[in-house]
Amino acid sequence: MATQTLAQPREDVAANPKVQQIVEAARRLFMADGYGATSMDAIARDAGVSKATLYAHFTNKAELFAAIIGGECQRFAHLLWSPEAESGDVRSVLLQLARAKVQFTRSPEPRAIYRIVVGESGRFPELGRVFYENGPRRVLERVAGYLRDATAKGLLNVPHPRLAAEQLFGMVHGADHLRRLLGVDDPNAPDVDQIVDSAVDVFLDAYGPAGRAPNG
Repeated sequence: MATQTLAQPREDVAANPKVQQIVEAARRLFMADGYGATSMDAIARDAGVSKATLYAHFTNKAELFAAIIGGECQRFAHLLWSPEAESGDVRSVLLQLARAKVQFTRSPEPRAIYRIVVGESGRFPELGRVFYENGPRRVLERVAGYLRDATAKGLLNVPHPRLAAEQLFGMVHGADHLRRLLGVDDPNAPDVDQIVDSAVDVFLDAYGPAGRAPNG
């Protein structure tokens, strides 16, 4: 079996009104009808473009989904990184990263996309690959890069930056994200400030320059 080429995010969505029009139509239909039930013909009709125009920009649904995920990833990046945040001390930056992660995963659209991926990736494995490569992996690599730089400057002691990035996000993402997906309101659950502050404190206890980092 030939290896399927992974769909890549489009960089021209915001700059090209026609491409943006197509992507927004695909987003609406994926959210309303699901990935599997949405056809390229339906996307063309909803976008008000010909099939020739649609296929001139996107060869299949996976490319459209990659464009949607790429847009969400860019939106998340704006929450994660700002000149003000990156100029702060390490604890402030980590708090910003952790809080942005919680806020993003609590918003309705990322949850809806996540449900599509989980619900349909069994039948359409490309969905899982597109989502992971264009979303979580890109973000984790960016955070790992920050941790690597902070370690080089002596501000942290992180022997495995990618692992540490996963650990940080895992602490703030886990149970809170699950409750949101399930629509469960637990009155005893910690609030956002507790989740974020505690996670960063634990992270700095493990990876602060005076702390004892885990053995490699």
